[in-house]
Amino acid sequence: MPLLEARSQLAAKVESTEGTAETLSATDAVLARAVTYDPDIEVEELDLQSSSLSPFAGAAGGRMARMTFECELKGSGTAGTPPEIGKLIRACGFEETIVGGTSVTYDPASDSIPSLTIAKYVDGKRYLMAGARGNFEIRLAAGKPGIIAFDFLGTAIADSDTSLLSGVSYHSTRAQPFQNASFQIDSYSAIVEAITIATGNTVELRESVNAAQGYLSAVLSKRLMTMSLNPEDVLIATQDFWDDWESGALVAFTATLGATEGNICTITAPKVQYVKLGQGERRGMAIYEMDCVLRRDSGDDEISIAFT
Repeated sequence: MPLLEARSQLAAKVESTEGTAETLSATDAVLARAVTYDPDIEVEELDLQSSSLSPFAGAAGGRMARMTFECELKGSGTAGTPPEIGKLIRACGFEETIVGGTSVTYDPASDSIPSLTIAKYVDGKRYLMAGARGNFEIRLAAGKPGIIAFDFLGTAIADSDTSLLSGVSYHSTRAQPFQNASFQIDSYSAIVEAITIATGNTVELRESVNAAQGYLSAVLSKRLMTMSLNPEDVLIATQDFWDDWESGALVAFTATLGATEGNICTITAPKVQYVKLGQGERRGMAIYEMDCVLRRDSGDDEISIAFT
């Protein structure tokens, strides 16, 4: 019988020992879609010489893997309880702050970033990676549910015949449409159709002669968070985007997704800098295609993602 891709699960767990795979259970499951596992084993060509032009076998070495998937941008349903995606956000370079019964907030971090064990289960088979860290991209479009797309790099561990996780219980909340969002940039309520925010982490693998995979884990070595949006163009008298771009001004940004307690996500950025303004068109209306960089205020604060 073929393995059915529709019968798939994703699970992730913070590692107690970096690069050492955790045992995953039903409580580690995360609801996701478009889950793609891409392993790679480095094969070193030895270029040994003989009377024949035919190559000798290469040497298989370092084993790495990439896992990409999309999740709903949603809360747990209970204010002060982390969402299912919380551990994934943390492994993309964020610190988690919990205020019981009130909020869970994620702010950028420069140290103590956890690594993850992540697995994709497909109808009786498991694809596993360890020591994973990565990036995410928040995708917000008018009238559509918020999506957060993850891209993790780590070490590849051999596939195994493993049953699907049993007893899985996902959070029952659903992603809310991006509307009535109280969106503002530079204190201006621009008419925007879509916003994309990307973490922009540089992710590198740590080579280790003691590691079974040849790599210990992935590490985040640099960060440059970016944002793109497409506001309708307006008269300068209404909002002078060009002047802010030309002067290198740093402007504040805020947007809210959802309105039900336990499932409200508020995103703020205190120092947004425009780096490109391109003129465009949407359904016959003039727009700006804007590229921005999220800058620091005092450090590790270029963005805040709060679930309340």
